[in-house]
Amino acid sequence: MTAILDVWRAVDPAARLVSGASTLLSRPVRGVTRTRAAVPHLPVVAEGQLLIIDAAVLPDVRLDALIAALGEAALAPSAAWVVGEPGSGLEPAGSDLPVLAGSGSVAVIADLAAAYLDHEPERLAAVGAELRLAGAEAALADPQPSAPAGVTSDRLRRGVAVSLDGALASLNPRPAGRALATRFAAIHGRLLHDRAGSPAGARRTRDGLWILERPVGPGSSAWLFDDLAFARIDEVALDALAITLRALLRRRSEPAGGRREPKVPPSSGDPLRDTLLAVARANGRIAPAARSLGVHRNTVLYRLHRASAEMGIDPRRPEDALRLLRDADGRD
Repeated sequence: MTAILDVWRAVDPAARLVSGASTLLSRPVRGVTRTRAAVPHLPVVAEGQLLIIDAAVLPDVRLDALIAALGEAALAPSAAWVVGEPGSGLEPAGSDLPVLAGSGSVAVIADLAAAYLDHEPERLAAVGAELRLAGAEAALADPQPSAPAGVTSDRLRRGVAVSLDGALASLNPRPAGRALATRFAAIHGRLLHDRAGSPAGARRTRDGLWILERPVGPGSSAWLFDDLAFARIDEVALDALAITLRALLRRRSEPAGGRREPKVPPSSGDPLRDTLLAVARANGRIAPAARSLGVHRNTVLYRLHRASAEMGIDPRRPEDALRLLRDADGRD
């Protein structure tokens, strides 16, 4: 099931919720309907559809007329998304209908939402690969946890924090979210103390913060924090950040001075699996993977061809690499 929250966060995280409680964002979305017709001339909207409306056709900036018109027409969309805010912006309204407001065009937002619904796994895998690459490039330029964490925070518009050895090493607030960052910093120590008995995944603290954690090493974690529940894209992005941070911490632990030969990772006893993991960890590059395995690059290419033919897996594809790395983290 894809929720309103998932579509919103994946398509335009800069959009804002102007009507309806955040708890209503868990409603499922089964399709997209768009309109540029003025109220009350609205299209037929099937139950569970996301209705995307051109803000230019609204009679004024108050949402009451739109919400009333939907009710009178007995239309029951999962949510409405008003695109292209007029004037000073839409006035918030209280209702049982979640209404989002953002910039752009009806056609673009509708196409992006429909594409996400049709290809959600592929879109999420692409985002994970994109953030791993961007985070790695940021870490190469500035080998501090704050560099990839900042990239993730900018992409998600969420608060991102990194703790190393029990200390807060990086704190990146989302836009207009400095108060939330201050709140997270205040409870960080308690979160570390309480996490052993806390359920895995996203949870809400008694301070009203939603938090999501991924371990990156002994006593070290990457965190997302916000006052809004997390979507699937947030989980994928945090997984990507955790992978980048683990690589960064391994690099920082190596002795300085001179070039070191790549350390051969522990063998699983399966040369094919070891090769797939080595290529995934090398971001699809053959030469570094061959050096880490201590074999010729032609051997790596032969094994990749065999894996592709027999299993349909190629770690040079971002989605396959991400899946291999996740499986490896789960086993280690």
